[in-house]
Amino acid sequence: MKFTRSILKHFLPLENVSSEVIYKTLNKIGLEVESFQKICAPKKVVVGKILECQKHPDATKLNVCQVAVSGSEGNYEMRQIVCGAPNARVGIFVAVALEGAILPQVTIKKAVLRGVESCGMLCSTTELGFPAINDGIVELDGSIGVLEIGKELLEYPHFNDEVYEVSITPNRGDCMSLIGIARDLSVALNLERKPLESLKSTENAPGIGRVLQITAEKGHDSSLLYCAMETEPIVIPLCVSLFLAYNDSLAKHWLLNTLNFSTLVSGVILNAYPQTFCQLGKASGENKVVLNIQVDELGFESVYHNGKKLSVIGIKSCLNEESLRDLGEGREFIILEASYIPPKVIAQKVLETKSKSKVDPKVFQRTARGSNPNLQMGFDVLGKLLCCEDVILYSDSQELIATQNCNPITISIPLIAKTIGTGLDRTKVVQILQALEFKIEIPVDENLLVVTPPPFRHDISSYQDVAEEVIRFIGIDEIPSQPLVLIQGNQNNAESNFYRFKRQLAKKAIGVNFNESVHFVFQDKQKLQRYGFEVLKDELELLNPITNELNTLRSTLLLGLLEAARLNKNNGFNGISLMEVGEVYDSNRNQSTKIAFLQSGLVAQERYPNAKGIKGDYFAFANRISRVIGEFSLQETQSKVGIFHPGQCAKMIYNNQELGILSALHPQIAEEFGLEDTYLCEVDLEKLSSKNPQVEMYSKFQKITRDLSVVVNKSIPYYRLKETISSLNIPVIVGFYPLDIYKDDNLKESISLTIRFELQSHQKTLEEKDIGSVMDQVLEALAQNHKVVLR
Repeated sequence: MKFTRSILKHFLPLENVSSEVIYKTLNKIGLEVESFQKICAPKKVVVGKILECQKHPDATKLNVCQVAVSGSEGNYEMRQIVCGAPNARVGIFVAVALEGAILPQVTIKKAVLRGVESCGMLCSTTELGFPAINDGIVELDGSIGVLEIGKELLEYPHFNDEVYEVSITPNRGDCMSLIGIARDLSVALNLERKPLESLKSTENAPGIGRVLQITAEKGHDSSLLYCAMETEPIVIPLCVSLFLAYNDSLAKHWLLNTLNFSTLVSGVILNAYPQTFCQLGKASGENKVVLNIQVDELGFESVYHNGKKLSVIGIKSCLNEESLRDLGEGREFIILEASYIPPKVIAQKVLETKSKSKVDPKVFQRTARGSNPNLQMGFDVLGKLLCCEDVILYSDSQELIATQNCNPITISIPLIAKTIGTGLDRTKVVQILQALEFKIEIPVDENLLVVTPPPFRHDISSYQDVAEEVIRFIGIDEIPSQPLVLIQGNQNNAESNFYRFKRQLAKKAIGVNFNESVHFVFQDKQKLQRYGFEVLKDELELLNPITNELNTLRSTLLLGLLEAARLNKNNGFNGISLMEVGEVYDSNRNQSTKIAFLQSGLVAQERYPNAKGIKGDYFAFANRISRVIGEFSLQETQSKVGIFHPGQCAKMIYNNQELGILSALHPQIAEEFGLEDTYLCEVDLEKLSSKNPQVEMYSKFQKITRDLSVVVNKSIPYYRLKETISSLNIPVIVGFYPLDIYKDDNLKESISLTIRFELQSHQKTLEEKDIGSVMDQVLEALAQNHKVVLR
């Protein structure tokens, strides 16, 4: 079964539902999506209209068409296009590929065909990448939307669509129809289905009883519903043709297409008996058409007229392409039939007579799996295609309905919960089953329910079937797993948790475009000493190193990253971002785990609109690190390590303890390694903590920002001011951070620092006096501790 988003939207409001949600939901509820495809018309293919069509002067099978491709009536922009399609004619709307359009098989260019210039192409659906619907060019109509000359075809939903192919298991005959799929999706996505309009007879039309009489033998198993109409051949809407083509059900005759479409949408088996084709005779009040329902020689219930068998209910219809080939194109009186036969009855009968009966596989597949017993629904869908002036629908209908017994099933909620493997709320079960159109009776015992499956659910016969329906819509992923007693217990421990924590950080780093690298745990001792890193004590050194360049255990990850950055730079990479998680050792050979980062050169490659790329800076690097390990603060420091820039080096503070160092690379070392704009960071992982997110109380009142600009001595670091403000413990201050620094000669040894405060109360909306009081407290504390003044 294939369907598109555009056709499904006739039954469900899908405006806010993504394609990913649709196909994941279908898979979740047991309707396996075999394929999913986004299909779109090429650009520069527009709606056009043929205004003139003349024979090519030098080719019998070509036409020279004057086509409007934009503008309005009386002021059209025209294109001359040579076309060989047999259905090209004046007045039709067509798909026009303009010069430059790139179609799946060809790029459109101006050409000369047999001496006549052609500026474009009139396209068929296959040339646009869609299934074939005819032997010529596609004729656009209002079923795809309001046709506007010059509007690109991809702006119409039917030509910018999503195609889903769903595999239906044999027990789900109800989902071999679009309405069946929409029913399940509506329950799973909690969407309200759009109602289907009822079939309306033509005003002042004669009653069907004047022209048709149905007779039947007693004890029949099938149900039949008959309507009648008079009609000229009707034009099948383009959206219907596309839907049929996706499902390989598009026929050449309009009558077959209307029946096929109605069956695909409703799941009802439909048949038709044209008057001339079936030799029914002229229907009138004095000469009624009499159809007899009786058992044939093989035991199948069949439809007869004057002793002639017209169809076999459930396995063979009256019409097919070959039989309709000679049907006239004039006005026709047609009897419409909707039928249903229980799947067990027809399947058993075919099994018993399979060597003798001629079965139409398309019809039998539906009836054996269970077609839709709501016969009126089939006519309601059919009526949407027949609502035109040329069709007269006779009033009323004639029916022959066999009684269906849907046996109620008594289910125990605790038993179903045990079967599924999780606790169930009876109200939730009732909601699911009612949405699936089950009838529910609630007995006195609160642990029981009496459910009656709907007539179209032939596969529901036991409490296990009901349990399956419940679990489909609760979701198998929502059922907690319960390991068997013999399964080994959970082996989580501190080591495994720390390992997972390391890998989570590595994944986060990769997520902000760091590339993970791995180096030997060994390093060159002379390099470590030269750059000021800690080395092992002599008595703890390696006794038998691999090489002289790997003669000690490393005390830092940074040298390995610098070497890797040099190699990448020499290989032509201008933007290098590396990270490594690994073990390091102090002078006493104590092992610890660290994570190190390096950023060198560009953080965004040379690409429009950044023709020269984007260079990284110190704070951008710090921001990337914070996205990996979380928030931290920086305090300026001096390091003995020679690779750190003395003026751009800071301690990283996390939970009031030093976490590591974040610094720019020393210019001399950068020159030595051939690197530019390089920044380094090394963090002690064991000082980080992996905590589960904690829910915190939040305020429903408005958050207010207020800036405070103060003059402060430039020798006072910001973290001192931060400590002073934090020590006030003012509840309404939910956050603050430095916003701007201003310097000029008038300030001498001071700077103007602007701090932005975020203020919010849990009790009320802060008023101006409250905000002023808070700012006064902050200013007073800063003045007392750091001699700052308000600017």
